[in-house]
Parts: sequence; structure tokens; C-alpha cells
Amino acid sequence: MPSSEPQHLPVGLTATVGAVEGILGHVIASSEVAGLFDAVEDIRREMVAYRDTESAEQRERALARAARRLSALSIAERAAVARAYTLFLHIVNVCENAYRTHRLRERGDVESSARASLTFVLTAHPTESRSPENISILRRVQDHLVESLGSGRAPDRRELENLLHLAWRAGTHPSTKPSVEDEATHLASMLTDPILAEMIALTAVGHRVLLRTWVGGDRDGHPGVGPEQTHAALARTRSRLLEFVRAVLMPSIRADAALSGDREVMSALDAVTHALSDVETLSDGDGARVGSLSGAVEGLQHAYRARIGVDHPAIERFQTLLGIFPGLVVPLELREERGRFGGKEPIADMMRRVAALAEGGPVDSYARAVVVSMALEAADLLEAQASVRDVFGGSALPIVPLFELPDVLERAADILRDVWEDETFRKAVRDRGHLEVMLGYSDTAKRMGMLASRVALHDAMREIGEWCESIGITPLFFHGHGGSVGRGGGRIDDLMATWPRSARTPYKYTVQGEMVERTFATPEILRSLVEKVAAVQASPPDYGEVAPLTRELARASHASFADRVGSEPFRRLLHAATPYARLQSLTIGSRPTRRGDGDLEGLRAIPWVLCWTQTRLLLHAWLGAGDAWQRIRQSSGAEERITRAREEDPLFRSYARLLAFTMAKASPPLWDRYREELAVDAPADLLGELDADFSAAGDLARRALGTDTWLPDRPWLEESIRYRAPMIHPLNLLQIELLARSDWTDAEVQLFRETVTGIAAGMLTTG
Repeated sequence: MPSSEPQHLPVGLTATVGAVEGILGHVIASSEVAGLFDAVEDIRREMVAYRDTESAEQRERALARAARRLSALSIAERAAVARAYTLFLHIVNVCENAYRTHRLRERGDVESSARASLTFVLTAHPTESRSPENISILRRVQDHLVESLGSGRAPDRRELENLLHLAWRAGTHPSTKPSVEDEATHLASMLTDPILAEMIALTAVGHRVLLRTWVGGDRDGHPGVGPEQTHAALARTRSRLLEFVRAVLMPSIRADAALSGDREVMSALDAVTHALSDVETLSDGDGARVGSLSGAVEGLQHAYRARIGVDHPAIERFQTLLGIFPGLVVPLELREERGRFGGKEPIADMMRRVAALAEGGPVDSYARAVVVSMALEAADLLEAQASVRDVFGGSALPIVPLFELPDVLERAADILRDVWEDETFRKAVRDRGHLEVMLGYSDTAKRMGMLASRVALHDAMREIGEWCESIGITPLFFHGHGGSVGRGGGRIDDLMATWPRSARTPYKYTVQGEMVERTFATPEILRSLVEKVAAVQASPPDYGEVAPLTRELARASHASFADRVGSEPFRRLLHAATPYARLQSLTIGSRPTRRGDGDLEGLRAIPWVLCWTQTRLLLHAWLGAGDAWQRIRQSSGAEERITRAREEDPLFRSYARLLAFTMAKASPPLWDRYREELAVDAPADLLGELDADFSAAGDLARRALGTDTWLPDRPWLEESIRYRAPMIHPLNLLQIELLARSDWTDAEVQLFRETVTGIAAGMLTTG
């Protein structure tokens, strides 16, 4: 029987979770729902019983008892139970962020000469689907916990009780579908004063950390994005950056300028104040006004240095901020699907809006690139180039192909060779000094399976890099991966070990969904990530060729994945046994869940991952791999081949760790309940094949790692998953009962949304 007490989790973390959990229990007990605390506690005890036994029969009985208790409750009581478990799982995440921040502070600065070069491209895709109020309140909880851990004192019960009461009343899931403007406001709120100060500090010591965003610029399949949203998104980040300047930088500048008593300094300060007023509202010709502001700040520093004898630190930070954000906005990455770049298309109007705003200054202070998604041939890129030329009168923005289809990845280098024949394209790349190429991880994995997609991406990067080297240009790879395993996520050192050197520096990638908040949770967490990137870029892991076994597994798993996903029985299973058919009930982002009216092919990668994460099967991450291994392991020398691949192939090692992580997080007994309750007509042979595939995938992971545990190098994480997972189960049980019904009341729709939010919070890295 597993130990009921943690063996590897830090004592400080478990104590913090226990303290806040106790306060949450008091909040639940004092809620307006009679008997709620007893219901929550009864179900919690069943989940502890589930966790602390290895008997499949006893676990099934614990789930059945919990399901009966939940079904006996009224819809209002079930909604309250769902909120209780969802809020608890969010609190666990907050406690983990706070404890990690505390430990990083204890460690202090670690001297290193390594410097990072990375660009975050922030996207919305809020798969945690939390309300702004919930996010704001729990951020305050996190700040309080960080402070209490640092002081060595217990958290202030009155403070936390107040915040948790507010969180309980505010709820977790947004009541309405967010607009693009709402998403822009949310992302701007992630740029807190401490985070912006940390970015300035990182830049000051030589790191190159930049921010971009797709919110307001990503038209691809999103009819709600146009020039108005483009303008609004830039305006949101302008407001946030101005708040930082006025609240953090200007007070000490004004105070010290007054102390200097110097007329020249005060006159230069007046010029800065006037220039700040001029950029308060983002409007046409803003580029010239921001240029005047930059000149005024430089003039103030010059005057201060001339009169006082030193540079003023806050003015220097202001200059650094303008270096990071030269337009005093987070620049957009514009994106549209191939074939939609005509002069009357919305993307052209969006570019015209950017051009008008940037007038008098560099266009790339407001937008950094035009990404052509679903690029198939050179003509797609040349069409976008013509649109940029028509709007801006030249090659003001780079044309970035997004290669994301399996067959396109195979000929990506050939497409670039073809477009290189165009003199205008060639000259623009030469003038810019690099050729940027975006690689789509999630759409590739949705079509090929995880292992095959990673091999295909590896090969495309290598071929593009070799071609670029042959013609004397530098490639810049834009990695379009999310946080989840199925969408290209993973540990930085593992990821970079599978890439050629040219794909590692600079490191540009999309930060999506809940990963935005995790990355920018605190300055310490951000700095830790930047330092990890710096270390890997300075001393990259060994890069080896893809082993023959890896390629064989990739080919076989791709064939199995495509055959399974393309079958009609599988599609019926997806519809019946997952939230697929109810996705339109969610308010988890402004972006449509599908492209056009298509079925599975039209389903975007994020909802695809969400469906299989909600059901706890995580099928998107392992489907086909086990089937491929079942065939290969019967052959002579399979054990020796897997040992050799583990020792010689970084991509295989990386994949094995990601597969093992997936196995650790998956909960087959919960999936069994989804399919038994919701897909009673599913073919037995299909279900048996999926079970065999999953089991063999687990065998592949263990053999590839050469251990009997899923996470041998991170036992604390495996233990964390073990403690966290059962507390997600009640939300699954509630969701299953809802999905079994054909018609929902408004209250049931809200309950469904609550379960999605809570399961996503518990599983993490869903997007």
C-alpha cells in the first residue's frame, strides 16, 4: 500500500497547502449552502481512500460511492461542490508558485556569464478559463503566501479568509465569452510592475528578453479580429506600460530632479512630462510622438549627467524599457491563413491600421512579422509579401511561413528555395539579416501523433538550417508549441537537445493559456526560466542523429494514429465520450473552436487536447506509440535497440520522458467511467485496441527510461501528481453525469463550465 504521508514533497510546501486548505474549509463551512462542508468532506474521504490503495476493485468502489453521493445532491449543491474542488485546485497551484518563488529567493542570485536570447509571444487560448476576478484575487493570495514564507511566519488567517471568501463569491469561470479586447486586457495585466522591473533588470545585465503578442493580430480563422481589435490590443498594452512609467519610474525622477535644483534638468523633465501626455492616447502618427518621447528621455539623462555627474538610475531604466518596447506597446505578430492576403481582406485593413499608428516611426515597433499559416507553396508567401508592399510601400515586416502540415514539413526547405528565387523576398531577408520560419507543433501532432511530429519537426529544422547555411543566411526558428506534452511542451533542455544549434538561439516561442500566468507569476519564476534558457544556450546538450529505432517507431505510430483518428468509430467515440459535442457551451476564449464547418480536421488543436485532458486519458500524447511498440518489441534485438537509442538519441530520451510524464498524469479508471456511461455502443474492438495501445505505451516509456517509476529524476513531481489527481476525480464524476444528459438548464451549463475549469486547473499544462 502506498504511504499516506508525502516522502518527497517539501515540508514547507505541504504545510502551506495544509494551512490554506484549512482556511478554505472554514469558508466552505460558512457558505450559504447548507451541509456543503459535510458533502465536500465525505467525497474528500472517498478520494483519500482511492489514493491510498493499490486495489483496482477498492478504487472502483470509492469512485462509485463518490458518484452516488454527488448524484444525490441538488444542482445547486453540486455546483457548490464543483466550486469547492475547483477553488482548492487553484489554491494548490498558487501555493506551488509561492513556495517556488520563496525557494528561488532563498537561493539568491547565482553568478553566471551565460546570457539568454529569447522572445515570448503571448497568446490568449485561456484553457484554464478563469474569470479575471478569480485571477486577481488568487494573485493576492500568492503574494501574501510569498511574504509569509519569507518571514517564517504562518499566513495571516484573517487576510486569507477574506480573500478566499471573495474568491468563493467571485467564482472561477467567466460568465460570458471574452472578447479579443478582454483577452488583451488580461495579458496586459500579466505585466505587473514587478515583472516589468524584472525584465528591465534582466536586460541591464545582458539578457535579451522580448515580448510579442498574437492577441489583436491573429486573424487566422478568427472572424472577431479586425483593425479595431488590432488598435485596441495595442492600446491596452500602452496603458499598462504608461502606468508602470508613472507609478514606478517617474516619482524618483521628479524627486531627484527637484533636489538638484537645476533649471536645465527641470526643463528637460518638463519635456518628458509633455511627451508622456502626448502618448496617453494611441492614435494615428503615434510613431512620431513616441520618437519624441524617446528623445526627451535621452535629453533628460544628458542634462542630469551634465549637471549631477552621473546617470540617473530610473531614467536609465526608462531608456531600457523603451529599448524593450520601442513603440511603448507590446508589438503584435500578425497572422492570417494562406490565400487571404488580398487588398480587400481584413488582414490588409489590420496592416493599414498599424501603418497609420506607426507613422513617423518604425513599423516594427508596433508589429514584428506577418505569419502565413497553413503555408503550402512559395506563392502563398509572395502573396503576403505583395500585401505588405502595397500597405507599407516596402518590406517593412518579415514574411514568416508557418509550416504545420506533415507533408509540408517534408518539403519546407524546397518551398523556401522556391521563394528565394524572388528578388524582393531575397533582398528583404538579406537586409534583415535572418530568415524567420515558424513551425507548428500542435497541428502537426494532431495529425501525426506526438513522436512522429517531433521527428518531422526535427528533420525540417535540420534541412532548413543546412540550406540557410549553404546560402549564407541565418535562420530564426519560431517554435509554435504550447505547454502541454501533446502540443510540443516539455523541459527546455530536453526540447533543445532535439534541435539543431541554429534552432536554439534565439529561442522564440508561443506562451499559451495558463502557461502565460505560470511564466509571469513572479519575477523570480521569470528570472529562473531566463537563466535556464541562458544555461542551455551557452552549453547546449549534445545533439545526435535520430536513431533508426526512433524513426521506425515514428513511422509506425504515425500510420496507427492516422488510421485510428480517421475511422468513423473513433470519431463517434470522440463525440460521445468527451466534451467534444459541448465545446460551444464553454466561454474559454474569443477564438472559435473550429475552422469552418469541418469535423475533426476543422477542430483546432487546443480543443482537441482539451477533450482528452478533461477525460484524463491524455490520448493525444500517446495514441499510436504503444501500437507501434507492440509490433517492434516482438522482433529480434528490440531490447538492445531501445538501450542504444536511449544512450545515443536525445530525441528518443526526450520523448521517453514526456511519454512517462503523460502516463503518470493519466487516470484510466476515470476514462473507463466516461466510456461506460457515455459510449455504451462503442465497438468493443476499438476500446480494446485503445487499452492495448495505452498499456504498451506505458511499457515503452518504462523500457526507454530503464526504470520502474515514471519520473525517476523527479520523485517529488510523481508524488505531487499522486496527491493532486484524486482531488480532480469529483469534477470528472460531475462532468460525466452532465454529459449523459441531452438537454441542459442554464444552471447545468454553468456547472459544466465549472468542471472544465477545475479539471484544467488540476491537470495543468492543458494548452
